Amino acid sequence: MDSNCVQGVDGVEECLPLKSNAQLFDFRRSPVRWNELVEPLAPRCRPRRLGEGFGTMSFMEPPGQEYEFEEQRPEVLVCHDLAGNYRVDRFVDGAEKWDDYRFYHWAGIDYFCYFSHNYITIPPLQWINAAHRHGVKVLGTFIIETHAGKSVLEEILQSEDYMRRVADELVFITTHCQFDGWLINIEFRLEEGLVPMLKQFVSYLTEEIHRNVGGLVIWYDSLIDNGMIVWQNEVNDKNSSFFEICDGILLNYGWNEKNLENTEGLISLKYPGRKKNVFVGIDVFGRGQVAKFKTHETLEMIAKRDFSVGLFAIGWTFEAMQEESVDIFSQRGNPECNEAFFRRNNRFYSSFWTNLYTSGPCELPFYTSFCVGSGMVRRELGMVVSSSPWFNLRLQQPQMSTPIDHPYIEHHFEDSFDGGSCLRITSVSPRVYRLFCVDFNCTNDILFSLALKRSNRDIDLDIVLFVVDAATEKRCRVVLSEDFLYTERVTWPGNCSMKSLVEENLMHVQHFLNRSNEKHIPVRNDVNGWETRFYYLSFDSSIIAHIVDIGVRIRGQPFGGHWINLGAISIHSGVIGNLEYEKIETQQFV
Repeated sequence: MDSNCVQGVDGVEECLPLKSNAQLFDFRRSPVRWNELVEPLAPRCRPRRLGEGFGTMSFMEPPGQEYEFEEQRPEVLVCHDLAGNYRVDRFVDGAEKWDDYRFYHWAGIDYFCYFSHNYITIPPLQWINAAHRHGVKVLGTFIIETHAGKSVLEEILQSEDYMRRVADELVFITTHCQFDGWLINIEFRLEEGLVPMLKQFVSYLTEEIHRNVGGLVIWYDSLIDNGMIVWQNEVNDKNSSFFEICDGILLNYGWNEKNLENTEGLISLKYPGRKKNVFVGIDVFGRGQVAKFKTHETLEMIAKRDFSVGLFAIGWTFEAMQEESVDIFSQRGNPECNEAFFRRNNRFYSSFWTNLYTSGPCELPFYTSFCVGSGMVRRELGMVVSSSPWFNLRLQQPQMSTPIDHPYIEHHFEDSFDGGSCLRITSVSPRVYRLFCVDFNCTNDILFSLALKRSNRDIDLDIVLFVVDAATEKRCRVVLSEDFLYTERVTWPGNCSMKSLVEENLMHVQHFLNRSNEKHIPVRNDVNGWETRFYYLSFDSSIIAHIVDIGVRIRGQPFGGHWINLGAISIHSGVIGNLEYEKIETQQFV
């Protein structure tokens, strides 16, 4: 077994914490091997504030408000602490408990901290990859909170050389495992004479993380200048010296309006421009503040002052289901737990999404099957390749940019195109439901494809794209549809309908995709029961076109009981020769 305990029972590789300095120093000698599987941090588009209608797209409104000064935009830090963590998420190759906690609202957060009560919490590979795929930075946790922990900290601070050695090992772990920084949480008193060395430790670690990783270090509001543990719930003269030497502070969750006012005053006086580096804490379990399903009430107090937010224990939406007699500890998982979790989770995030900024992907190619990283079975191209339940967030696909705040779209686990789930849409309505906020440059032509299933041929699905001309800020609504008569009834200016490519063109599409070597939907009319469609978008050369929103609607007879499963979408950039198509002209933008 490796000395840092990453090799589990029966040779199953696990991601586990470090519990002593001996394990910390041993890490470099026998580092984990799963680092080769880590995905790099993906870029994402500038976040927008979508307002009350975040779940739908209205062409009559602007695409959404960007923060005027991005460098000052309030951010969101999520701290994930669920029953001690290192549950089924610790396994490099996944586990069978398919209904365990999953996070999929990545578009509204900036940082994901994996938290446990162990000395050094190294984020598991599953979480690093799921976060990085959505452009979210991942933090580990360095924590001191017991008598034993105090001894470890005093050992670290015995000399500057030893202190630097520990910090260097933390930096090595960060670079080797390819995550993005640390939350420092000191919750046991320290001799006052050792506080200056602790500050050197935090300062040196921050500098080295910047230099080697380009990441960040955040300090938790607990220990103050005299070495005592006195939660301030604000930034003041007792803890601001720690705020000065790192990238931010996570305030304890016992604050009130006066604390926010005091912090605002001190920041404007001593640290102008650093307001966003103050993460005001909310314990979702409700300790210190109104939270749980009323978290939005507390978050609004933070948002109106433009502070950043620190959401602690987001696993409450899963863990608290025990109070409703839901079995969350079933070894292999169950549908009742899964359904209850998604219902609670969507309700929770929908309640305060209006106060968050929403981001999304900005690079092509783009592919998603909407899989959340688990399933009762696993499919590839609609065919079952494993009949066992599974959980592996490494396989989570890009998720919708907003919470589902209505009953008409759901994550559906009874079928899937690629993975363990798809999206099921049940509302026949002219309303367009937002799937993604994006920023896809259309300088080259765009190939848009999708896979779907329908319960009835009398209903169908349209994809709606909002496209902006970056030069003029004019907009065009592009509808990818099989029914021009339906879409042309909408007489809005800036409306453009595109029909899927005819069969004669698909051979050229196939050649293009084969050359690109990009993950894509197979170029066939039917893929194991899934219909496929391909659309080609080409814009007039005078237009600097960017797709900024992707939505979906169902049209047909408004009778109940019918559905459409959206199994996958893929978007590719590049000019395909020998196709017959119509360009989208300048006059179609308004």
